[in-house]
Amino acid sequence: MTFLEKVLEEKKRVVKDSKAKTPLSELKQIMTEVKKRPFYQVLYRRSPENVKIIAEVKKASPSKGLLLSNLDLPALLMDYEKGGASAISILTEENYFSGSLKYIAEAKKVTGLPILRKDFIVDEYEIYQAKAVGADAVLLIGEALDAHQIAEYLEIAGLIDIDVLLEVHSMKTYEKIADLEGYILGINNRNLETLKVDLAVSDEIIRNIPESLPVVVESGIEDRGHIEHFVKQGVSGFLIGTSLIVSSDPCKKLMELRG
Repeated sequence: MTFLEKVLEEKKRVVKDSKAKTPLSELKQIMTEVKKRPFYQVLYRRSPENVKIIAEVKKASPSKGLLLSNLDLPALLMDYEKGGASAISILTEENYFSGSLKYIAEAKKVTGLPILRKDFIVDEYEIYQAKAVGADAVLLIGEALDAHQIAEYLEIAGLIDIDVLLEVHSMKTYEKIADLEGYILGINNRNLETLKVDLAVSDEIIRNIPESLPVVVESGIEDRGHIEHFVKQGVSGFLIGTSLIVSSDPCKKLMELRG
């Protein structure tokens, strides 16, 4: 069983438990009170002079293990804001990333930046759940869902006014979703089977997609050289986690990356 298959099986059990505790009807009532911040609009506009970075809150990862033993969320978010982040990504997957949905609700109180729920979404319930806890956008992973599910989930997201970062890890997966609209494309350089990172993944996909499609590059972005390489190719922004989290000064690191 691959890493992705393992995660998805576990997520299905988690969702089943969540549905038992909080029915969908209850989530729908809660989410009507949530005010959305613009995520799509912020990332859609390309500006080489203003590098847009989605700064990630991530305590651990399967490839690196524990990254942050004590998370001071308000302090970290303050660093991200001062460093010029355009949005915040929050890992909510619990088993491999030590994430939690509660971090989104907490973050909403201390930052005015739009917030992305980053997780392995396996059920439409989780899109409503993301909206109910205050997320402004949700991540969908192309390798985790079939084309019909992705189209259905994009439609649901549009109906409840939550933006979508639709992530692919290969050109083959992009071809599966190429005829769909209404999302920002995330290109993740990490191989979901080996967990190794190869920036050439983004190079290949960017060459073969419409120039008008907003693109966020994910995984393996560690220095200004990486940023400049992809800015020249017209990407809309970057999602950066590990290199910020392990930095002794996340604010300074963000400023360096943004140039």
